[in-house]
Amino acid sequence: MADLKVVVRTLTPIYTGGVDGTMDRIHETGILGSLRWWYEAIVRGLGGTACDPTTDGRCPDNEGNYCDVCAVFGATGLQRAFRVEGPNWWNEEPQAKLTVKMHRNRRHRGWHLGRGFMGQADLKFTPLRLPEGLTQEDLWQSLLLTWTLLAEWGGLGPKTQQGYGVVQAEFEGATLDVERALKAFDRLRNRTSRRQVRYNKHWPSLDGFFFAKVRFGLGEQEPQEWLLDQIQEPTPGRRKQEFEEELRWYFEPSNDRSPVLPLAPVIRYYLRGPIKQTKNNDQCVFSHNARHHLVGEQGRKSLIHVSHAYKIENNLWEFRIWGWIPESLPDGKDRSAVLQCLRQWLGTSQERNQERKWHQAQTDSGTLWHRLRMENVQVCWFDGQSYDNAKEYLGALLQDCEDKA
Repeated sequence: MADLKVVVRTLTPIYTGGVDGTMDRIHETGILGSLRWWYEAIVRGLGGTACDPTTDGRCPDNEGNYCDVCAVFGATGLQRAFRVEGPNWWNEEPQAKLTVKMHRNRRHRGWHLGRGFMGQADLKFTPLRLPEGLTQEDLWQSLLLTWTLLAEWGGLGPKTQQGYGVVQAEFEGATLDVERALKAFDRLRNRTSRRQVRYNKHWPSLDGFFFAKVRFGLGEQEPQEWLLDQIQEPTPGRRKQEFEEELRWYFEPSNDRSPVLPLAPVIRYYLRGPIKQTKNNDQCVFSHNARHHLVGEQGRKSLIHVSHAYKIENNLWEFRIWGWIPESLPDGKDRSAVLQCLRQWLGTSQERNQERKWHQAQTDSGTLWHRLRMENVQVCWFDGQSYDNAKEYLGALLQDCEDKA
């Protein structure tokens, strides 16, 4: 059976943690874990079964059956349907980090950003077995769809909440066929599968995702200068020297990487503004518990992911905001209230997008762009609640991607 070859090029650093919290290299388990996470979200959205391998409900069930995801990615007693091979992606400076603190809150401990990996890597997927009811083409199409979704709108690997993981994915000798891929997921769902998978509202499902891409320019201002205007610049000395050295690493172009503007901490800082408890009557007010549920706290990951900005042409930059929002929050507000709040914060009233259109963002008071003093900002927004089902949603998200493959 033929291999599937995926060429991965980074737009922002990829990060997978090591034993001591630093990253010496990209670990295969981190890539596979991320790929499985996206696969699970797609399967749940399409009505299939996806267990949680970290709980007592893991596969197989008492009758020896596996959920739709474990049928592909493996579990106890069942090998993965494919093997992944790739180069060692080394981080040459695992101890290096960029510390970003907001000058408007001097008590804030800041974000500590490790370098991660930037560059290109070729991955080879070799088939080991075929899940029941699937052909080799079915297996590859389901993976092609997963790779395309995460590359077009999300991220790869851990810490995508903190700016990492935006990649481009190209396929050698293979082309995504969205209709064929969706039929493959249907066949996976119709096999002899475990039917009793405990539903958990905290497990991501595609229909609860939103995705936004943001494009902006900085005019005559250099991106380094813009960033320093937003944050607390280190005082002269060793820390300032280390900060400047790290900042140069982000903006240093080469043949296999483009400049990166590490603005995720700035966006995340302002994101807490509309999602917090206040005493006014603003409709975008959420309780303390709901805020931590959405944007994280110590020991809890954020549900909303923010990427760094990557350069797409001349002085035009782009970054992503995306995530999975549960149907309801601890304070009783629902998903629609969160999405409405985010759209207002991004300055877009757009609710439904079927043609991947970019909309000029509003920059009036209360929007993110007003606070960041940005102009000519464009936003492309998608959210699952605007579509009748996950298949329609995927079709809108992945339109034109078949031609790119």
